[in-house]
Amino acid sequence: MTTLASRRRAEWNRGGRRLGGALTALPAVILIGLILVPLIYSVVLSLFEWSITDINNPDKPFVGLDNYVRLFTDPTVLVALGNTAIYVVASVSIELALGFVIAAALFEMTKGRRLANSIILLPMIVAPVITALLWRYLLDPQYGLVSQIAIALGAEHGIDFFGSPQLALPALIMVDIWQWTPFVILILHAGMLGISEEQFEAARIDGAGRLRILRSIVLPAITPQILLVLLFRTMDTYRIFDTVFVLTRGGPGTATETIGLYTYRNGFSFFDMGYAMALSVFILVTVAIISGIYLRLLRRREVFA
Repeated sequence: MTTLASRRRAEWNRGGRRLGGALTALPAVILIGLILVPLIYSVVLSLFEWSITDINNPDKPFVGLDNYVRLFTDPTVLVALGNTAIYVVASVSIELALGFVIAAALFEMTKGRRLANSIILLPMIVAPVITALLWRYLLDPQYGLVSQIAIALGAEHGIDFFGSPQLALPALIMVDIWQWTPFVILILHAGMLGISEEQFEAARIDGAGRLRILRSIVLPAITPQILLVLLFRTMDTYRIFDTVFVLTRGGPGTATETIGLYTYRNGFSFFDMGYAMALSVFILVTVAIISGIYLRLLRRREVFA
């Protein structure tokens, strides 16, 4: 009897552990399902030609890869990808450079570091749409603060940043730099704080100056954080939509047309959902490739560290 009871108890324990493991994994399974189902649905829809105005029409012509062929021959896609590439490279590069300089300055501070961190992080807390509206009023050609300062300094009229094909994209880049440089500062500064003080003391004993310490100790130590920042900011800027939509809507002309905005425009302005889905899949694939490159570099850095 004792042996039978022990076996039953062991079976109950094994069953409880299996149930506990299944319940623990259930949220992850649900999350994967919530990601995979829309993704598969988008890929399937990209193979059809259909309009959002005919959403209840069950007869949608199957066009195969025609939407993808159209994607690679669409001149507006090339313009949008070019604008997006300029936006990504300029924003991420300047944010990384500014973030490193400011993070290094904060690292050198002995007093007021917490207050400085709190002030620096304020732009990142504001929602992107609110940030866009704020800068829309600041850069208004008639009543904006920047235009009023330019007029006070002798300019004949205000500067129409978002109405100029030459200034619109740089203005968007400036807005992105203002809002997201604090994120770079936060990550890099955290990496600097993880460097042991013994390394700095040894370098000072050897007579190394600040620039040499930054180049020889700080930069190699925070390489993983730099790659992490590049990964997050590249993905975020590549699929930029909200700021561009609020400030310029892709104009003037196609001067600020980005691939994310062009996808939205095809789906909800031109109602060409099949083509919009193909653009969405293209964005997903390119983001996955870029992320894979950064993650490979990060793993290689960890292997050789």
